[in-house]
Amino acid sequence: MLSRSRSPLDAAGQLAADIGPRALVEVVVRLLKEADKPVIRASAAAAVLAAGGMLGRTRRRPLRDMLVAGGAAGAATALTRRRAVATDGPMAANLAAALAGAAATVAALNTRRPSNAVLTALGALALGAATAAQGRRRTQLPSAARTPRALDPLPPAVDGGEHWPGVSPLITPVGEFYVTDVNMRPPVVDLARWRLTVTGEVGTELSLGYDDLLDLGPVEFDAVLVCVHNRLGWGRLGNARWLGVPLKSLFDRAAPVSRRANLVTRAVDGWECTLPLRDLDESGGYVVVGMNGRPLTAAHGFPARVVVPGIYGQYTGAKWLTELRVQSGPNPDYWLSRGWTRGPLRVRPLSRIDHPTHGARVPTGAVDVTGVAWAPPSGVREVHVAVDDGEWTPAELAAELAPSSWRRWRHRADLPPGPHRIRVRCVTTDGRIQDALAREPFPTGATGHHTITVDAR
Repeated sequence: MLSRSRSPLDAAGQLAADIGPRALVEVVVRLLKEADKPVIRASAAAAVLAAGGMLGRTRRRPLRDMLVAGGAAGAATALTRRRAVATDGPMAANLAAALAGAAATVAALNTRRPSNAVLTALGALALGAATAAQGRRRTQLPSAARTPRALDPLPPAVDGGEHWPGVSPLITPVGEFYVTDVNMRPPVVDLARWRLTVTGEVGTELSLGYDDLLDLGPVEFDAVLVCVHNRLGWGRLGNARWLGVPLKSLFDRAAPVSRRANLVTRAVDGWECTLPLRDLDESGGYVVVGMNGRPLTAAHGFPARVVVPGIYGQYTGAKWLTELRVQSGPNPDYWLSRGWTRGPLRVRPLSRIDHPTHGARVPTGAVDVTGVAWAPPSGVREVHVAVDDGEWTPAELAAELAPSSWRRWRHRADLPPGPHRIRVRCVTTDGRIQDALAREPFPTGATGHHTITVDAR
């Protein structure tokens, strides 16, 4: 487990995330939203300090000295290792040694021996050097990496809603696109050593390097990616222009023995999830190498990830992809042990009000209400808005970028003075009306109508 976390505190936080009860994890996500990982890391740091404090009160000075020495050794090794793959076994020992150095530092500070100044300095150096080395590797991108490009790029992403007040961008900027996974920080992949393999019950096994993958001809596609933890009005989703190799291109070469088998997608850190091959016949799917005109970032799965439009993010496939394995039997996916249903879970049609915000003061009279709606892969046909106890009224729709993308909408509401309640719902292209019953994300995704209140003055 330590080998997939990139610092001592990340390792401790990862352990907490892996063994914590699902109910507790759900509470953390609901209360902290995107701040969940920083808080987990801070909690891990507090635990290290507490452990160090207890160690400082012990009289076993040789143990403390040994921990500091281990921390220094781990720091020296980390400083000399410029590149790493997340599955490197020795990295676990380095991180454990650095963590030991941190604990010894705190222990030394909790005693009054003059010689402990040296222990403190060595322990701090061990932790600082190892963490700094890991940080450099996290941000390092291979300079020799070839830039992925589409042979037939899509036209510019324009839908006519560019000047609507407060509405989300049609294409979510990479820096604002939500990131959620089970790692405290993303693994760093050495591209020179990385391979994507297609294994298992196939006629021909494949082993592809990064350039080999790009030679298969990536294509652009527009799609919204939604986290299954996304709640009404939340932002755990984003719309991107992805660049990826169709899974069909790989299967044409590998020739799965049976279309009734499962596809297991595996990340470099060992995380796995399963997609039935028959579902991919309907929804398609891609080994993605870029988003919004640039290579994937480490946080978004560099060098490759699997995206299947219309399936929730935790079921769509692995980030930091290294293996596609075809097998006829079930697989012990990560999320099954957490109590989630065996996937894949399809994204529920949903809509969101972006403007005005909940609790805002607005002028009386005509007020533009804007937002987005999504129903991948079929698409959004209509969006309806209701004010107070009034009837549902059709909203104006921007042009559809793609059925698997979100669709922007605008409604002009006439608001007399006073408080008002505004609701939204969508209808899919095949006539399904967004579910009105409010449900929690667990176990099959949130439902209900996003509702805000405003005060017209």
